[in-house]
Amino acid sequence: MGGQSTAAPGSYLSTFSAADVEIRYRYTTTSSCTTAVGSIARPSLNVTASVAANCMVATQNVDFGTTGVLSSNIDATGQATVTCTPATAYTVSLSNGMSGTSPTNRRMTLGSAAVVYGLYKDAGRSQPWGDAATAGSTVAGTGTGAAQGYTVYGRVPPQTTPTPGTYSDTVVVTVTY
Repeated sequence: MGGQSTAAPGSYLSTFSAADVEIRYRYTTTSSCTTAVGSIARPSLNVTASVAANCMVATQNVDFGTTGVLSSNIDATGQATVTCTPATAYTVSLSNGMSGTSPTNRRMTLGSAAVVYGLYKDAGRSQPWGDAATAGSTVAGTGTGAAQGYTVYGRVPPQTTPTPGTYSDTVVVTVTY
């Protein structure tokens, strides 16, 4: 956006009248750009630009760290940062991951073994953060031209502990505007 992050989407126009624009021209075999003689034209001139609504997203992983037995809640946070043109309304949704079935039943896997976890919109982990198919589970915002950060709250609830190893999942962050 060339340092103009406050330009809202839309069309912009500047009109320069004949008083603002002067073109001097002269054509002869002895023409010279150093002399101020010749013909003068004073056309009007329009300068236009269109700013399209646009959004970018960056993420920080949710890392639950290393633990032993999964006998109590394990909490962690990550972040989704959204930068949209000013006045652009948007929603941020999170997929259910590679093998999850809902925002609170995502699955980090290692082979056929899995660790169930959920992602939430709030620190109390009571508001699931999911996709548009799960009513009320997305986060809404309006662009300002600056980066806006949203904390992603994760929780691994108590469950049967699977075999040791590194479990992972991939969640797709979608910004709809």
